[in-house]
Amino acid sequence: MKDIVHVGNFTSEQLSLIIDGKCSNKATVIDNFSSLKSSNESSITFFSDRKLIDDLSHTKAKVVILKKEDVPLRKGDWIVVDDPYLAFSKVANLFLKDDVFEASVDSNLNLGLNTNISPDCFIGPFNSIGDNSEICRRVSISSNISIGKNVIINEGTKLHPNVTIGNDVVIGKNCEIFSNASIGTDGFGYAQDSDQIWHKIPQMGSVVIGDDVDIGSNTTIDRGTIDNTIINSGVKIDNQVQVGHNCFIDKNTIIAGCVGIAGSTKIGKNCKIGGAAMILGHLQINDNITISPGTMITKSLNKSNIKYTAIMPFMEHKEWLKMATKLKQKGK
Repeated sequence: MKDIVHVGNFTSEQLSLIIDGKCSNKATVIDNFSSLKSSNESSITFFSDRKLIDDLSHTKAKVVILKKEDVPLRKGDWIVVDDPYLAFSKVANLFLKDDVFEASVDSNLNLGLNTNISPDCFIGPFNSIGDNSEICRRVSISSNISIGKNVIINEGTKLHPNVTIGNDVVIGKNCEIFSNASIGTDGFGYAQDSDQIWHKIPQMGSVVIGDDVDIGSNTTIDRGTIDNTIINSGVKIDNQVQVGHNCFIDKNTIIAGCVGIAGSTKIGKNCKIGGAAMILGHLQINDNITISPGTMITKSLNKSNIKYTAIMPFMEHKEWLKMATKLKQKGK
């Protein structure tokens, strides 16, 4: 996002109605959104962290979205809401909706047989779409994207450059898949014989993705061995995440960068998984569970509304060795 994004004119009253807030001056006109530091005299921004009080006091923003208890800190117009960060996301997305969608299909498209391509979609240069695939209306396919056979991409979904979509994948409405993500490639399945030779197990399932799912750059979601890997609606996945074959991730779970989820794990609704967490295979993670960054989950988590953490503060290596020795002695 640019420091300042110009999108047209809105009044404080218009915005406060959308974000269920209360404004100090209904007639204040705003034409861009920005951070506290990069704002100008017609910006709207937000304040939700008291560590940024100095930025708040020096901001040039015309309007600041904040909590009721923070109003005394603000010298200027404001909009009061319960959650400034959430409110700002709604304001920013409202402004960005002014982006214009223009349907077109580039002549460099490599198109398979019996495909169904909506005339109301955008397909950029150097893309390949396999046999019997369906691209629905208002889908945006950027460039250098490979889409396999029997794929369905539903209305309003956006694919960024260099994405790979394997055979038989189904992607729901209004999803966004960022550059270099790989959806529906083979899962990691091998069986070893008596001579210690590994034999690849065919991966015959695929991937089914619900509506309003975001998948970050360089993330990989493996196809299932027999049944499908399933990502339910509302899931948000960051960059460089690995989702193994036959995983099931339920609605509105959010997963930060560099998380690894081994095969056949089931993750419930509304979970929050911190960056670089590791989840072993064939586990069950209940609804509404939070896993802290860097935590390794080695067994199923059957209680809901719990936060799990297994991280030790970093320290000098020699101090860590002393502590590790003490822990080993206590374990005897």
